[in-house]
Amino acid sequence: MAELEARIKEFVRDQGVEVVGIAGPGRLDGPPSLDPTYCMKGAKSIVSMAIPMDTSAIYDFLSKRSPTPHNVDQSHGNQRMHRVSQELAGFIAGQGYRAVVVPPNNTYRRSPDVFSTHPSFSHRFGAIASGVGAQGWSGNVMTREYGASVYLGTVLTDALLRSDEALPPRHFVDFNCASCKVCARTCVAGMFESEGEEYVLLNDELHPRARRRNIDLCNASCFGLHALSQDREWTTWGPYWISEWVGRRPGAGRIDVRHKLMRYGGATGDSATRFELIRRTGKTLFPPELMDALPLPDELPEDQAERNRILREHAALVGVTGFADPNVLTCGQCALVCGPTVAETRRRFDALADGGLVVRGAKPGEMVRASTYSEALELRAARPRLKRSDLVKDQLASMVLWHRRYFGFEPRSIAGGISYQMKLKKALRRSKA
Repeated sequence: MAELEARIKEFVRDQGVEVVGIAGPGRLDGPPSLDPTYCMKGAKSIVSMAIPMDTSAIYDFLSKRSPTPHNVDQSHGNQRMHRVSQELAGFIAGQGYRAVVVPPNNTYRRSPDVFSTHPSFSHRFGAIASGVGAQGWSGNVMTREYGASVYLGTVLTDALLRSDEALPPRHFVDFNCASCKVCARTCVAGMFESEGEEYVLLNDELHPRARRRNIDLCNASCFGLHALSQDREWTTWGPYWISEWVGRRPGAGRIDVRHKLMRYGGATGDSATRFELIRRTGKTLFPPELMDALPLPDELPEDQAERNRILREHAALVGVTGFADPNVLTCGQCALVCGPTVAETRRRFDALADGGLVVRGAKPGEMVRASTYSEALELRAARPRLKRSDLVKDQLASMVLWHRRYFGFEPRSIAGGISYQMKLKKALRRSKA
C-alpha cells in the first residue's frame, strides 16, 4: 500500500500542489468534524492539501489599496483546490477505491442554531492530522511553507493509507506565535482573550490556540458588520460599524452579541446576496470556462469601477445578482497577516494599520479612504439611506437562506459533540495532574 501513498502524492504535485499529507486509520480521532464517515460511509483515510494565497493580493487587501484582487484570488483559489480535489478523487477511484471530495467551504452540518456553522468535515483538523500544518495562535492552520494564508482541500477515501508524521501540537505556538500574536490584534471585534490558551483534542493530544471570547464576534467582523479598530486608526473592508463597540472592547455575552448580529445584519440590505455568493464559490465547482472569464489578480484593470463591473458580471454568471458592492470578502485578517515568518507577519500587520480607514461612499459599491476618524464619520453620515422595502426583502431572504440550508437536528452530531467534550475535559484534567 505504501506505493499508493507515493502515487497519490506524485499525482497531487503534478497538479501544481506542493503541500500534501495523508492521515489514515487511528489518526482521525477528535471533534465530530474530524469524522470522515459523516461525508462518506466507510471512509478510512484522508488526503489533505494546501495552496498559497496570492501575496500581492493580500497586501492590496490589508493596505486598503483595493479589495478586488483578494476577492478574485479567493474565487480562483477555492475553485482551483476544488478542481484538484476532484481530479484526485478520480485518480483514487482509478486505483480501485472510493473517494469523495470535501468542497473548500460552506458545507455545514444542520443544527437548531443555524449560525453555529460546524463543518461537515474540517479541512483544518484534517490538515493537522495529516501533517500539512499545525494550529497557530488564531486557530487557523499554519503551514511551514506559507503560514496561515492558504486554501485547504480534502479528499476522503476507503483506502487504508499510511499516515504521514504530524507536526507537534505546539510546533508554531511555542515558536512563531510566542513572539508574535499579531493575528489577535487584527480582530476588530476582539474575539481573542489577551492571554490564555484553549485546546482542541486531536488523536489524544491537546493542540493549543488563543482563548476565544465568543465565536460570534468573529462572525460580526467577517460579515462586515464591524470594521473599525479599537483605537479608531484603521478599518477592515467592512462597510459597517456597531456603534456600541466604537472605541471600546466589545462585550462577549452570547445573547448581546447575537442580538447585535441580527440587528445590524438585518440593516445591510444585501446580506443574503453577499453570503450566497460566498456560499456558491466555496461549495460549487464551476465549469472551467466560467473561471477562465474571470481575470487573475494581476490581470485586473486599474480602475476600481471597472473591477467592480467585472466582479458583478462574474457573480451574475454563477447566478447571484442584486448587491451594490460585489467585493463580498471584508475580513479574515487573522489568517491573511500570518506569513511563513514572524518578520513577514509584522510587515503585513504594518500594511493593515498604515492603510488607515475606508468607508462606504455615496455611489453604490464605492469605498473611499478617510484620512482621519472625524472625516470617516462625516463620510458615513453623508451616505444615502436604504429603502425600508429593500431591508425587509433582505431580512426575509436571509431568514429563508439560513434556515433552508442549515436548520435541523442531527442526533449523530449532537452525540458526537457531547462525547468529544467529555474526552476533552478528561484530557485537560490529566494535563493538570
